[in-house]
Amino acid sequence: MATAALPEKVSDDFTKCTICFYTFENPKVLPCLHTFCEHCLREWIQKNDGDAFPCPICRQSVPLPQNGVEGLKDNFFIASLVKAVTEHNKVRHGKDDILCTSCEEGKPATSRCSECAEFLCESCESAHRVVRATRGHTLIIFEELKTGKYDSVFRTRKAPLCTKHAEEILKLYCRTCKTPICNECVLVEHRDSRHDLKRLEEVAAEKRETVLDLTPQCQARMQFFRQTEEVQKRLKEQLQLNAEGARQNIHETAQTLIAMVKEESERLLACVDTEETSRKKQIDAEIEGAQISLASAKSTCEFAETLAREGGDYEVVSFSQDMTTRLNELTKPPVDTVEFELANITVDYSVMRQKLEV
Repeated sequence: MATAALPEKVSDDFTKCTICFYTFENPKVLPCLHTFCEHCLREWIQKNDGDAFPCPICRQSVPLPQNGVEGLKDNFFIASLVKAVTEHNKVRHGKDDILCTSCEEGKPATSRCSECAEFLCESCESAHRVVRATRGHTLIIFEELKTGKYDSVFRTRKAPLCTKHAEEILKLYCRTCKTPICNECVLVEHRDSRHDLKRLEEVAAEKRETVLDLTPQCQARMQFFRQTEEVQKRLKEQLQLNAEGARQNIHETAQTLIAMVKEESERLLACVDTEETSRKKQIDAEIEGAQISLASAKSTCEFAETLAREGGDYEVVSFSQDMTTRLNELTKPPVDTVEFELANITVDYSVMRQKLEV
């Protein structure tokens, strides 16, 4: 069983899909750690042919599994967080549509068991207090939950079960195979000395430390993206000023030679307009790239920090490899690619001089 306090305010970045802007439904996480609804990704992929598709946020190419969107990794951390926030809001606002999760009779829940992470109806609550295995559990009635004093129970998670051995809890981690395992797995598939086994919580502690050590380093990268965005914006402003200056210069020159070179002056104006438009597109693309990179780095750091602090052992370990890879990518030295020459406008007056000499 893993418990983490429910944050006082959970950002919409962790509960709402950036494609449909609604609360996540069956969230899927991409290798870049961006998460979307399964049905939103399915619609997105239909617009992109091929064996890969770009992430809707950072445009990183994502290989499409053989079984399609269904084969993408489930973000059970976000799903758990959404479930906790939804249940928390329902209880705090006095809604009575939360049903008992311990029985199949569909009765309204009246309390929650902190240890079992189950909502209980009156009948199950009474039974819970009597059965030897559960009579020592902490039961919190809805009136107490509404006070906010026991918000942490909404993030109580059931211990993850092994998919290969029913009812067996994942307590260990095989470093050799890089996967959480249960005691039965040890006896069947991981029993020889080649397998380096550790307790899941020990590995999770190591992974948390690694993640929390890497996230501050990403702040420098985020600052670089902010600075790049600002420089590109100033570059765009300078381009506009220079382009306007070039136009004014052309007009002043054309006034003197208007009778002879009017046609040439119009051509030069068109050239400047074309060049400005072209360069604006280039600079706008760089600004967009910096904004996307900043948003990607920011969401990665926020996701990593939230998972490291709020995620359960199983969730942290399951995401650690993708997360560490992504964070390591963000700590690499950035390359400053600002092309300051884009703001300079040069006008060729040779044709105009030739007409003047005629």
